[in-house]
Amino acid sequence: MTAPASERVGGVAQYFRSLRPHWKGPVEYLEVGSRASGEGMWNVARRLTRDTWKFVQVVRGNQIDVVHVNPSLGAKAALRDGLLLMAARAMGRRTIVFIHGWDSRFETAVGSRFRRPFAWAINHADICVVLGKCFVPRLRALGYRKEILTAGAPVDDELLREAAVFEPVNRSGGDFTLLFLARLERDKGIYEAIETYRALRPRYPALRMIVAGTGTEFENVRRLGREQGITVTGHVEGKTKCAMFRMADAYLFPSHHEGLPISVLEAMAFGLPVVTSRVGGLPDFFEDGKMGFMALSRSPAEFASLIEPLITDRAWAQRIGIFNRQYAREHFSGASIAAELEEIYAAVAGGSDRAVLSA
Repeated sequence: MTAPASERVGGVAQYFRSLRPHWKGPVEYLEVGSRASGEGMWNVARRLTRDTWKFVQVVRGNQIDVVHVNPSLGAKAALRDGLLLMAARAMGRRTIVFIHGWDSRFETAVGSRFRRPFAWAINHADICVVLGKCFVPRLRALGYRKEILTAGAPVDDELLREAAVFEPVNRSGGDFTLLFLARLERDKGIYEAIETYRALRPRYPALRMIVAGTGTEFENVRRLGREQGITVTGHVEGKTKCAMFRMADAYLFPSHHEGLPISVLEAMAFGLPVVTSRVGGLPDFFEDGKMGFMALSRSPAEFASLIEPLITDRAWAQRIGIFNRQYAREHFSGASIAAELEEIYAAVAGGSDRAVLSA
């Protein structure tokens, strides 16, 4: 399996860190992709060459049945993993492509200008896996002709354990804290989240907001936080991340596009009602009104209208949280997702018990 460096921040790295303890069969990780932020073009070219060479040596020199690559649908990942995919097929290996993130702008560019080369490359895969049913027709439109399966996402074991022993506070009034926890990028909806808070604050002076994360918009978000009375923490992980979820009463995530946002699953594990946009794989399981709400637009006014009943009816918000906590415990464990993927590996490998290289 090719995967980002384990210490990297990001959903794909976190996904495979969470699965690492749960593989039953021989699954090997091979690090690919950037190891640090701000790489220059020369360093990117050197890294791509080095990673490809190492990949070929490992696949050629070991008894690997299935190669599993994990791109996001974006230009750099498509080029890198397209090369690895074709190299694996040239060496006679069965292949799985698991598409995580989904860049709509890249999708449009491929569909209008590069559909034929993209389709030629991705059809080297024996099977494709996506994070939501909505991606199946979109991948078909880009020319993929073989089987497409969907898979879920895991919540980290430590976070699930912390969530299991956390008892939410039953607050009938007083402060109500919104949490946004994600990379601070425009397409994650951070500015819509801040505008939602601004729309609600005049009517609910006890409303608070925490923003946790880092990214290209961090400095601007920190400045807005000082102006609006929002707590901006920067990147959090481990017990500090758990503390953020414990302090919150609802999770707000107006993202523009996603595969399957793990932060939403984590918030559910901590018993938070979720107010989010209708993105990626969320509509496959999210029960509107029972787990929180999914907005039909990215309008801050709509998000504010969905959050308001959670503020005014704390007992209802708590019932939603109890349901979310139980649902997360039953559906988002690393063991269950690893077992799901290993069934796919066995099917692709034809029942062989030899190793899978997850790329």
